[in-house]
Amino acid sequence: MPSTDFYPVIAPALTGIGGLLVLLIGVWPRLKDAALVAFYASIVLLLGAMAVLLAPHEAAGFERFITLDPVNRHGWLLFTAGGLATLLLAWRDRQLLGEVDEQFCSLVLFAVTGTYLLSAATNLLAAFIGMELTALSVMAMIAWQPQRKGAVEAAIKYAITATVSGSIMLFGIVLMYAGSGSLYLDAIPGNLGGERTNETLVIVGLAMVLVGIAFELAVAPFHCWLADVFQGSSSPVTAFIASVGKIAMLLFLLNLADQLSGLWPAIHGVIIGMVVLSVVWGNLAALRQSNLKRMLAYSSVAHFGYVLLALTAISGDADGNADLLQAAAYYGLSYAVMNMVSFAVIGLLSGINPSADLEGYRGMGRRYPLLGVALAIAVLSLAGIPPTAGFFAKLFVFTQALNQGQLGLVIIASLAAASSLFYYLRILVVFFSVPSNEVSEEADIALQGDAVVMGPTLVISLSTAAVLLIGLCAGTVLTFI
Repeated sequence: MPSTDFYPVIAPALTGIGGLLVLLIGVWPRLKDAALVAFYASIVLLLGAMAVLLAPHEAAGFERFITLDPVNRHGWLLFTAGGLATLLLAWRDRQLLGEVDEQFCSLVLFAVTGTYLLSAATNLLAAFIGMELTALSVMAMIAWQPQRKGAVEAAIKYAITATVSGSIMLFGIVLMYAGSGSLYLDAIPGNLGGERTNETLVIVGLAMVLVGIAFELAVAPFHCWLADVFQGSSSPVTAFIASVGKIAMLLFLLNLADQLSGLWPAIHGVIIGMVVLSVVWGNLAALRQSNLKRMLAYSSVAHFGYVLLALTAISGDADGNADLLQAAAYYGLSYAVMNMVSFAVIGLLSGINPSADLEGYRGMGRRYPLLGVALAIAVLSLAGIPPTAGFFAKLFVFTQALNQGQLGLVIIASLAAASSLFYYLRILVVFFSVPSNEVSEEADIALQGDAVVMGPTLVISLSTAAVLLIGLCAGTVLTFI
């Protein structure tokens, strides 16, 4: 086997083995130090990023299990950055203060390893292993500090969802294997038409795999777990789920659509139904929320409805598909950085408003202008206001859908996006309204000494800059993807 074939497994091996070593440090006598453990975990992630950067730019596969191509390379760097951001946010998070130890750090490393495998999977079993590794790690991170209100409930709901989605996806994989005789994504279409193959079984299996993915992405009607999990998780963990976990699954979905584009028209109806339900119900439900985390959860349902809009026109035309997949990938990247800013700000203000009720943030934008500006940029981008990343993400997806003749769906999605302006502007109105004196005094006491903290400040600054850069250089970023 050529040595270049090992490049795709270096980064997953580093983070996976690094997670075990971090656990070992925690149990080794006289070495247990939370700061040291977090430092080692960060070094492991940086080494993983270096391995990705030094790998050849040409696509390279490992035993037809995973493939590191230019798209996955960018995805892996995003996941590594997301893991680092989660560690930085967790270290100074008020809800997790004193609770970040070797087990939490190793869970972050294992979850990042799972996202590497999932996003780059060229084999259905590799995707399943990556999904389960990510889900198990995230579930434990959600339940961290079980005495925290809502933590156990959120973890149980996530566990049930992960079990159901994993079971449906596994059954779909079995059907696809039974119908095609292969688990390799690139071999399944070529196998069809043989004497012992059954295209109907493959299509049914593909639909079931799509449902399993829909559970993980939390698109309607498979979204019921998301709001409770977002509300019950600590902000750093919520940021990881929104900015890393869901984007890894999105990259696998794009790869699945690309490899099985010839079969994709058979499930167009399922995807169209998910798009309509997600953009309509996600935005309507968000309008009614009084908790910021729950509001962002339902807005997430709508955003992934917009992303799926690009996949409603996937067909056997490889040239047309490339633009659709590129637009969906740009949307995923934009969504990841927008949410990282939002949840980093929520986490930094958790000392004032641990429940994340919207009214609890009244006047915080005036009191802490830098946080207010960062959140305003993220919220305006989520709303799709130009020239932010969110605006161009919607523009690219809607334009590509229109080019493919999806006029009705684009009208529905546009109306739904317009209605979302109400709740996004509501967030800004609350943040920049005049606070009462009583609230201001409480805020000062709660944030005394924490107004500027290195980790969260770095994450918020870099993520906000990314939101602006991805928007201002949208054309370059789109071609770079």
